[in-house]
Amino acid sequence: MNRVSAFFGFKNPSPELVGISMKMASLLPVTSIAMSLSSSFYIIYIAEALVGGHWLGGMALVGTLIAVQMCIQIMLDYPTGAVGDWIGQRYIILSAFLCMGASFYVLSTVTSHSPVWVVLSVFVLAGIGESQLSGAFQSWFDNNYRIAVPEDVDRSQYGVFWGKVNMLFSLTGTLALVPGSVMAVVVGRAWVFQLQAVLSVLIALIGFFTITDLPAVAMLRERRPSIGRYKTLLGDGVRYLVSSRFVTLIVLGTTVASSVGYVWGSLLLFPMYFSYLGNEVTVSSYRTVLFLIGVVQAERASVLSRRLDPTKWLPRAMMLMGSGFVFFVSFALIMFFLPGTQGDEMVSLTLPFTDVIVFSLPASSVAPTVLILLTFAVSGVFGTLVGILSQRLVVDAIPNRIRNSMYSLIPTISMALAIPQMVFFGWSLTSIGFPFTMASCALVALLGALMVRQGMTYPRPVVSEDSTRSISISQAAPTE
Repeated sequence: MNRVSAFFGFKNPSPELVGISMKMASLLPVTSIAMSLSSSFYIIYIAEALVGGHWLGGMALVGTLIAVQMCIQIMLDYPTGAVGDWIGQRYIILSAFLCMGASFYVLSTVTSHSPVWVVLSVFVLAGIGESQLSGAFQSWFDNNYRIAVPEDVDRSQYGVFWGKVNMLFSLTGTLALVPGSVMAVVVGRAWVFQLQAVLSVLIALIGFFTITDLPAVAMLRERRPSIGRYKTLLGDGVRYLVSSRFVTLIVLGTTVASSVGYVWGSLLLFPMYFSYLGNEVTVSSYRTVLFLIGVVQAERASVLSRRLDPTKWLPRAMMLMGSGFVFFVSFALIMFFLPGTQGDEMVSLTLPFTDVIVFSLPASSVAPTVLILLTFAVSGVFGTLVGILSQRLVVDAIPNRIRNSMYSLIPTISMALAIPQMVFFGWSLTSIGFPFTMASCALVALLGALMVRQGMTYPRPVVSEDSTRSISISQAAPTE
């Protein structure tokens, strides 16, 4: 146990801290495996089923279905977060994974002859599940960590722990990609979805019986919550968002910056890959390399975060992170001066002593592909730092009683801001091209980082709570 504690960065941990940290370090990687098994072919499977042919013909419908899922998440994310604060996170985790399990099971029954409403129900159930899951694990851990480790004043141990957990989460998710694909080939994609449904139900049950609060945290939650308490929590989260300029600017700046990340992941990422790499096998191999690099980045960033002051380094890291200002400017320059071309002489990499090609790309794509890999490698470190440093800032600035609400409100605002960007950048991508679109995304990312930097100039609220549900907020002096 001493080696485990040292790995997670804990010094003389209490039994309570060991208990809650081991639960998180076990459940999150298992969740990553369960959710990642079909990630390589999830969307392709649905697109092919919708049109009964090549997946490209179904992508427009898939885009509409994803938009429906995002709208459901926007509507339910914050209210279900407040429910978690009201009745406890374990009930939300139970419901979330049961919904995810139902979504995977329905998906396993989808064929080219399935009615559209069946496919729609897959995304509806997934949207309901994702909306509940948003922030649930994090808020439960933060609530209990504040009680279990009061001596970690600067939250440096906290930052190291989350960096290591993120590393395990990324590693296990990456290692699940190949087994999931192999199972899909051997026994069929539908079987993989059914396996994910079973795993989701198991995680729901395990989470329900293990994600329990420490006694001191449980005392802060009323024994018999009333509907009036839920309504109060629902309003308190929104009111707290505007309670101080620090909170308002930090939260809104973060959501502006992360909203363009949705655009990157949903709209720009795979067209960029295919413009240079050309085929699914090469894209998958390239992504695997990037994921493995990300595992090392997460571990190193967790150690580095211990020496960094969040008030100084959070805005800097946001400028340099993946989907940050420098990141998008780099891609705009790469794609302007080294645009992707097809039909050139191919450069291929095969498995030793075989003719099996695992990596093949046009010769003209070698240089930009290397530059893209370096861009990801550098920006990934800062992306992990942003997650750690931002949590160190807000863990003591948000009251426990509305923590799940606030952690759900942030992605809700991000998705709401992302939807009009999807429309605009989708038009600019097809009408003007990648370089202009990337440069425009850089401006959005810059705005978010500047808002966070401005928020740092205001006093940071320090929250104290008691069993009578009162909240007192004192203003800590700004550090710069």
